[in-house]
Amino acid sequence: MNEKQKYIFFVLLGLAGLAIGYLLGAGHNWYLMQRVAELEERELTLYEQAETADYQRHMAEVELGIEQAASKQLQQELAALQDEVLAQKRELSFYQKIMAPELTAAGVVVDDFELKQLSDDRHYQFRFAVLQTERQRGFVKGTLHATVEGRAEDDQVITLDLYELAGLSADQQSFTMRYFKAQTGSFRLPVGFAPEQVRIRVRLEDGSPRELERVFLWSELTRDNT
Repeated sequence: MNEKQKYIFFVLLGLAGLAIGYLLGAGHNWYLMQRVAELEERELTLYEQAETADYQRHMAEVELGIEQAASKQLQQELAALQDEVLAQKRELSFYQKIMAPELTAAGVVVDDFELKQLSDDRHYQFRFAVLQTERQRGFVKGTLHATVEGRAEDDQVITLDLYELAGLSADQQSFTMRYFKAQTGSFRLPVGFAPEQVRIRVRLEDGSPRELERVFLWSELTRDNT
């Protein structure tokens, strides 16, 4: 190989090296551009996710604030309702003294009788209370009597002792109270017995004995259970 051929060979070899370097550089540049594009797209996605998370957090804070405000409002309404109920009971006691003196004695009244059906149509849970309505309350002693009155299948009138039905002791019928005396229990009605009403009698033993009585219709007591 003469000098001219060597020169041409080295020139061609140099050009081939340059071409290869250019191609390698172009390929790497293309890879970098693709990587940058991917990273920019990922960055945009992360920004969108961050904005969504921030919006959801803001909405959750707003909903929590609304729920707290609603809860506070309900508590205020409940307190106002309780005050109204107490005022109504005091007013009821006042009129009972005038219109129905047998329902109250020495500021003592029989509160509402509550009846709830349990496992079957003859099993019930009950609750009632005797309370004082006077502002100046002293201790009051007395005894409770409760009966369930109704009819048998032959239309015979039957009176059942509620304390015996509920398996309550005689001691539980006596009370010494200053504010109220609550009584709870459960009972099962005999088969063939059709209840008509519940009668609550309270005998106060301070000073001269006094009695008060209140009757609850069975149909009214079980209205919400049907």
